[in-house]
Amino acid sequence: MLNGSHNRNIKGLRRLAQRSCARKLARNKEGATAIEFALVALPFFTVVFAILELGLAFIVNRMVDNAVIEASRKIRTGQASQANFSTANFRDQVCASMPAFLCSAERIRVNVSVANDFVNVNSIDSLYDEDGNLKDDNAYTQSQKSEIVAVNVIYKWPMFTSFLNLSALDHGNERHLSSTMVFRNEPWS
Repeated sequence: MLNGSHNRNIKGLRRLAQRSCARKLARNKEGATAIEFALVALPFFTVVFAILELGLAFIVNRMVDNAVIEASRKIRTGQASQANFSTANFRDQVCASMPAFLCSAERIRVNVSVANDFVNVNSIDSLYDEDGNLKDDNAYTQSQKSEIVAVNVIYKWPMFTSFLNLSALDHGNERHLSSTMVFRNEPWS
């Protein structure tokens, strides 16, 4: 009899110990934070990186705007006409006004056109084809004094988080940063 009650007591103690261990494991939250972080880390850092990359793209777009203003000034004042500028010369001028590590001439598309008046500036050829793809060719039209000139530059900025497709400006793994200027040339002599 002693053996039977002793075995029951041992079995009862084992069950009690197993329940106690199960309760301790259920209450133990030490690894929960690590597991929760592992679940949200990738999406969190992807969004943070995308925000930083998008902010950098906006900063570079302002640099492209400034570079186009500086390069267009040579057209407006007649310096480009006197130097017989071509597309390559204009692209070089845009790159010269940007930090060297940011500018790559092969990533720039240029369209410099002359318009009859400010109303018809919209009819100037686009740098995009009818399917919305960026054209490979550039256009540079020499202008004369007092003519209306439209300068359109697109810089293909590489993006690493382009899979998010944050904008219609995103094309594959790059964002098309655009800068446009319309002005009347000065009456140079």
